[in-house]
Amino acid sequence: MTILQQISEKKIELNNLKEQYNNQVEAEKMKVLNGKSKGINKSLYLLSFEFESSCGRTPQYLEFYKVFKKEFGNVLKPYISKIEFSKPNHFDVTGFFELNDKRVYYFSIGDLRWDKGSMLIRTATSFKDYTGGRDEDVELDEDFVDNLMRVIK
Repeated sequence: MTILQQISEKKIELNNLKEQYNNQVEAEKMKVLNGKSKGINKSLYLLSFEFESSCGRTPQYLEFYKVFKKEFGNVLKPYISKIEFSKPNHFDVTGFFELNDKRVYYFSIGDLRWDKGSMLIRTATSFKDYTGGRDEDVELDEDFVDNLMRVIK
């Protein structure tokens, strides 16, 4: 067998392994996303992947945006009277929410390709106040909900 034939066989083997890996990752992802969870566990799972860089919105970013929007809204539901998310942008997530006591907060998760470790949150005077009060970071980790509650209470 020539070296070119060996290389060709190894390429085929590598492609088969890549396909098996991708199928396994997809099956695990569906299991996580279709399962029950509290907090932002599904969002945290999606953040564990490297985000594909692109000049436009990717299916991966849009999937995260949709899942995070639902989970974050559910976390805040007992405490808020209103929440608004900016339209899906270019790898970030921003918005405002108003607590039942009328305090308003701005929140932002930066570019998910490079900056997905924390959420910036600060007080605001309205849903148009992008400068607002003092910036605080809430880590996007398993303690996110508890740490968020400490900031807004």
